[in-house]
Amino acid sequence: MIVTDLSNSFNPVHKQKIKKHITETVLDKTYKAVFERDKGRCQLCGMFLHLELHHIKGRGKNLTNNIDNCIMLCHDCHHNIVHKNQKKYRPILIGIIERKKNNRC
Repeated sequence: MIVTDLSNSFNPVHKQKIKKHITETVLDKTYKAVFERDKGRCQLCGMFLHLELHHIKGRGKNLTNNIDNCIMLCHDCHHNIVHKNQKKYRPILIGIIERKKNNRC
């Protein structure tokens, strides 16, 4: 009798690793696309260093890594300004993305 090792296919930890790898790959592609679109600058202060990808409306089911939901921000703007004032900055960031979308067409 031949027994095939199926332990990984039923192992939830293995599935989490696969999901994490796929998510990281998608995020890498999203990061590169947003970085290119935003010309490698923080969209609030213009800084070139310590850039991070910010999800404007969160990462809900339909928004997960859509580049129209992402914007490039430096570490300081991302954490010290945007995350402390979500309600104030969300419309500003959405406006920046809308202008970029209109310029693409």
